[in-house]
Amino acid sequence: MSRRAVPVLGLCCAAFALLAGCSDTPAPAPATKTVTVPPSTSAPATTGSNAGTSGGSSSTSVPGRVFDAKTMQADVKKILTETYQVSDVGDVLCPANQTVKDGSTFTCTVQVSGEGKTVTITVTGGDGRYEVGAPA
Repeated sequence: MSRRAVPVLGLCCAAFALLAGCSDTPAPAPATKTVTVPPSTSAPATTGSNAGTSGGSSSTSVPGRVFDAKTMQADVKKILTETYQVSDVGDVLCPANQTVKDGSTFTCTVQVSGEGKTVTITVTGGDGRYEVGAPA
């Protein structure tokens, strides 16, 4: 090989290696995790592999049922610390009088390491079950 061919060959190999590392495929979005919390009046229950172990929070009256905000706040904090393993979870504030209506969503605010985050709550049936999304 000539003296000139060696550097050219080296540059070609470097360019090929650089291009091989490039991809038109975007990086996958971070996985979001939801936890379904079943309603409960006494012992906590679980459903599915990602289920939280805290009880649901709905009132006992059937017409116009609403979630109990204080119970939900405690449940959300427990799920964030035990299931999502979020450390330094502070106050959780969920809005009062949220109707138990399948498919409805609302957000709770959470203090995580002193920073305000939101957690999406999605109602998954008329029986008081809901999903707790990861803090954003």
